[in-house]
Amino acid sequence: MENRLELAQKQTLSGKMIQSVMVLQMNMQQLQSHISEVALENPVIDLEEIKAEPEAEKLRKIEWLSELDEQNRYYYRYEREDANQRQFENIGREEESVETMLLEQLDGYEYNETQMQIFSYIAKCLDGRGYCRVPYKEIALNLHCSERMVCNCLAVMKRLDPAGVCAENLKECLLIQLQRQPKNTELEEKIVQDFLEEVGKSKICAIAKKLQVSQEEVWNAIEHIRELNPNPLSGCGNGERPIYVTPDVTVVKFEDHYEILINDYVYPVIHLNQDYVQMMQNQPDEETRIYLKEKIHQAEELQENIGRRNETMLKLTKCILEVQEQFFKNGKKPLVPFTISEAAARMNVSISTVSRAANEKYLQCCWGTFPFSAFFSKGVMQDGERQISVDAIKEAIRMLIESEDKRKPYSDQKLEELLKERKILISRRAIAKYREELGIPSTRGRKSYAS
Repeated sequence: MENRLELAQKQTLSGKMIQSVMVLQMNMQQLQSHISEVALENPVIDLEEIKAEPEAEKLRKIEWLSELDEQNRYYYRYEREDANQRQFENIGREEESVETMLLEQLDGYEYNETQMQIFSYIAKCLDGRGYCRVPYKEIALNLHCSERMVCNCLAVMKRLDPAGVCAENLKECLLIQLQRQPKNTELEEKIVQDFLEEVGKSKICAIAKKLQVSQEEVWNAIEHIRELNPNPLSGCGNGERPIYVTPDVTVVKFEDHYEILINDYVYPVIHLNQDYVQMMQNQPDEETRIYLKEKIHQAEELQENIGRRNETMLKLTKCILEVQEQFFKNGKKPLVPFTISEAAARMNVSISTVSRAANEKYLQCCWGTFPFSAFFSKGVMQDGERQISVDAIKEAIRMLIESEDKRKPYSDQKLEELLKERKILISRRAIAKYREELGIPSTRGRKSYAS
């Protein structure tokens, strides 16, 4: 048997690196929870809760400095008012529930206890759109009341706002809305009642022929129907605590430059308890001294990891700001091609570092709050020299379709030709793919009038 020595390279992560990577991956809420959990089992850590006043003061200074920027005035006024409430809130507030919203409309009417129980039960049964899919017989059975009483209560709730709430399905939802409008016509109600499927397929000719009316009358009726809301509860509370995103970084737009703020007000500041530090230094018991030394090291390491995390977030934001400056200027310009690997090269870090820094993190600016991932856009090579972002291509497709004659909508082949005129070279298959990703139907689905 021959013994041989071989050299081999093997990449391993130390415990310190693992902790650093873990902290970098955390968003603000996760970091806040992590700090609290560590502090619970580490007696050396003292947490200093951040109060709202310093943050509000900082925002007031920013507003004063950027008072020439009209776009920031409303934004920072909102932020300042919101900052005054942060000491009483976590990451969200209780939105008015659907049940409360509906039952409040019944105040002032003399309904008995059983009826109120039925109203409450129905409100709890609504799906996300506001439809009541539970059969009235099942409600009566569950509440031990008569089916007639349930039907009567359901009829009452269908008269509540928003119009269409408590409807059984889309058809009834639209009919309820039409019946509340003074200008609705029998034609519109007839189309909703009997031809919803044909409306979805834009079969104008077929509907007009069956109803014995002109195609233009059908077209006008359908245009009105499409203005109705198929989701009555859109924008309303659903009885659950909504998820409010806490941005990790805020970009402030000044007249001649940008300021980047790490939103470190979300999590508490870590301090070392000096009594324990002195105890460690003067502790005669070796076991106790080792324990305290480990806990102090843990606290210092967490402070360092948080500092490195915030430094990486700052560098990533600066990088995005440099590349996507046009977006931050007006909020409407399509993104330029930019990938995570390009960001890593600019920051002189690994691709995995950028990926972890961007994952589940959010950036806030005067145009809204966006996930970091939204600022990365793949590019499509044009003429072998330049690239155009997929985001810009989609915007061009969307604008062309919005401006088309709905009686003769553009085919994907025609869109390819029109894009080529704008020096955007892309295949018909790619156009179909991006159009579908935008939720835009094919030519047949967009055609609103057939001659």
